[in-house]
Amino acid sequence: MAYLTIARIGGDPDRLLDGYRRTSELMDQVGHDHGLILHAGARTRDGLLIVNLWPSSDGSQAAAADLRRLGVLQQHAVSPDQQRKEHHDLERYVLFG
Repeated sequence: MAYLTIARIGGDPDRLLDGYRRTSELMDQVGHDHGLILHAGARTRDGLLIVNLWPSSDGSQAAAADLRRLGVLQQHAVSPDQQRKEHHDLERYVLFG
């Protein structure tokens, strides 16, 4: 039905949030181009939490490999060891609003 990705990025929360805000337009475009249904980001004690809802795993994988996204991660010096990711096939979701 749909595919959920949860990413936790460890590091200085203020620095990560600043970079997140500065590159949100570009990252929103990456998501849009790959069919993203919903995106949410939050500052945490340990860094940044990102939740994305995709129509399928294909969109998630395509966005993860998108050169624009990879460039943003490189620009902000976010290394793979700072990222913890979970992926789940969803049984159901409801968008209220």
